[in-house]
Amino acid sequence: MRSNIGKLMKACVSVYFIILILTLAHVCFYTDMQEFMHTDKEAADQDFSSDWILDTGEAVKINVITAGKLGGSFTASKTLPSKMEESDSIYFSTSNLNFSVYINDKEMYSFNTMENLTGTGDGISYHMIGLGTKYEGAVVRIEAETAFNDRHGGLVNEIQLGDEELYRYAVMRRNITGMNLSILMIIFGVVIIAFFFVMSYKNPMMRSLWALGLSAILFGFWSLCDTGLPQLLTGTTYASREIVYLILHLAGFPMIYFVNSKTKQQKKIYPYLSFVFTVACLMCLFTARYAYDIDMHRMVPVIYFSYAIQLIWLIIMLINNERYCRRRSISSYMKYFYIGAAIFIATSFIDMGRYMVARRGSIWHGSWFRFGLVSFFLFMGFQIFDWWAREKTSLERDRFVNHLLQYIMGSMDPDEKIEKVLEYLCSELHADRAYIFEDMGNGTFDNTYEYCAEGVTPEIDNLKGVKYTGFIDTWYEEYERGGHVLIYDLEKYREVSENMYELLKPQGTKTLVTGPLILNGSYIGFFGVDNPPVNMMEEISEIIKLLMFFLSELVATRDNQRRLVDYSYHDGLTEVGNRRALREYERDSLDTSRPYGFIMCDVNGLKVVNDKEGHEAGDAMIKKVASALSEVFGRNNVYRLGGDEFAVYTYENYKETFESNIEKVRDMVEQQGIHVALGGSFASQGDEDYNSHKMEADQRMYEEKKRFYRDANDRRRRQDL
Repeated sequence: MRSNIGKLMKACVSVYFIILILTLAHVCFYTDMQEFMHTDKEAADQDFSSDWILDTGEAVKINVITAGKLGGSFTASKTLPSKMEESDSIYFSTSNLNFSVYINDKEMYSFNTMENLTGTGDGISYHMIGLGTKYEGAVVRIEAETAFNDRHGGLVNEIQLGDEELYRYAVMRRNITGMNLSILMIIFGVVIIAFFFVMSYKNPMMRSLWALGLSAILFGFWSLCDTGLPQLLTGTTYASREIVYLILHLAGFPMIYFVNSKTKQQKKIYPYLSFVFTVACLMCLFTARYAYDIDMHRMVPVIYFSYAIQLIWLIIMLINNERYCRRRSISSYMKYFYIGAAIFIATSFIDMGRYMVARRGSIWHGSWFRFGLVSFFLFMGFQIFDWWAREKTSLERDRFVNHLLQYIMGSMDPDEKIEKVLEYLCSELHADRAYIFEDMGNGTFDNTYEYCAEGVTPEIDNLKGVKYTGFIDTWYEEYERGGHVLIYDLEKYREVSENMYELLKPQGTKTLVTGPLILNGSYIGFFGVDNPPVNMMEEISEIIKLLMFFLSELVATRDNQRRLVDYSYHDGLTEVGNRRALREYERDSLDTSRPYGFIMCDVNGLKVVNDKEGHEAGDAMIKKVASALSEVFGRNNVYRLGGDEFAVYTYENYKETFESNIEKVRDMVEQQGIHVALGGSFASQGDEDYNSHKMEADQRMYEEKKRFYRDANDRRRRQDL
């Protein structure tokens, strides 16, 4: 049933997209959208910029001259067509130009800029003069002068004759891309700021988003006004001009502030410098404006210099942050940011170069810059989503680890903790098996721990002595490169390692994630999970990387604890059991229900050797005796009680074998020039009263020791005589 519902939903989605595509196609190709899309050609036929006659008699294109080049003013005239439509008008835009328009010597229109915060210029202004058929063949005369006191600049950007709708379409279509890109930036900024107010108190990562949102809004408004469309649509000429000349300064600081907050290095010097430089540039502009009466249009290089410095600081920040991350072998997690910043910086310098070379009004430039800005904010959106996803994943990993720590909290035994970790991994990650392999130090690896999901066959007994060469070395090489191994499809992994494929295939492995165990910078083994869900592989790989140090420490703790236990139950010199181990063995493990024997051993002449040859020679004698006892009876059955005394428990079926082994020890040590006193007691039917056998063995050893020293004294007396 569920499968049928899924197919029905896919069918609905498919039909929906077909309807959507057909609808959009109809809007684009079968409505007046076609008229809008082809307006440029029709508007070009209405171009009215050629063949204007200056008062000097020279014929020119009026949109390629400036008043400044003609001494600060010019007069140009042109005859209207002999056949016109009633809807025909003259449409044109100007920049920093005062002028009057005459038709047949009658003033029809005049425009004079007014002084404003940025100077006496007006940036871009749009104008329309209605004509109609009554002005067929009339002479149009324009008397213009620059709006600047220094008599420089002032131009007609374009001039057309025709229908108002065609002109409006042409201007809109020419600027539609820039307008849409600008609006996208503003919308992006508004959304980011709204996101900031929603998320900043929940997620510290989001607390500097206000700066990115504000920067996007400021850049968006600057870019929008730079297209000239707000002036055309609203008539706000001077408001738009102040936005164009001032906002660019103010947009840089929040950008630097945001970028610095997201770098790993986070040097406060960058936002401080950006703020100081922003204030200094604004003070420079206003000082030049009001102290020296310089129009801000004349200070575009200063404005661009300020912006260029902010870009250079941005480059320096990113380079230093990347170097900082590489030195510490950490990821900057700014991949999308770097791509967007590279496009943004490159297009900004391209557009600045174009403007400085062409020296035209803003109607002629800005397309590269807008594309770069939108690309930057688009990639910044990807980056924020990536950060948010990583933050969410990080929180999930923290939750995973916290639950894991709670799960193993009740255990103090490292072995039990390791087993609980594997159980938790297997259960929470929906895997078949979780396991640990350890380096045995002889070129092989053993599966030392394993947890299997219900119904999965354990493999721990089958995975002993796995060779490093040809098997594990493949994974170790991958650990060096990426820190973990992901196998999404074992069949495809066969191309990487045939040997590992042959090892894993019989276990039913299809997918796998594994990571190394590292101690003191060296690999000591690896752990992993078999057959986790493919859609969780990336997340599991991050968990594996997070847990590899935790598990490595557990293994190290286990080894340390084993060593401590070993030290507390074993003699440090001979590595056999000590008196404490003997007591625990008698209390917990001695099987008195079957035949057993007890032996006491004392090294004769140890004091003489220590006195004459030194304690190192005496220690060597003790180690040789311990070695002989261990070889005959097994190291786990030998105990050093202190000094030169040893005790041995052994299980034998016959007393003859027991006594034969005692003599074997005696012969082994005597061949090395060592004399020992050995006393044994054998319980042929078993005996719960093992103390009586200990006393008997001790007594026999003591008697043999007395005989040794008595015989030794007799030998010395005979030598003296």
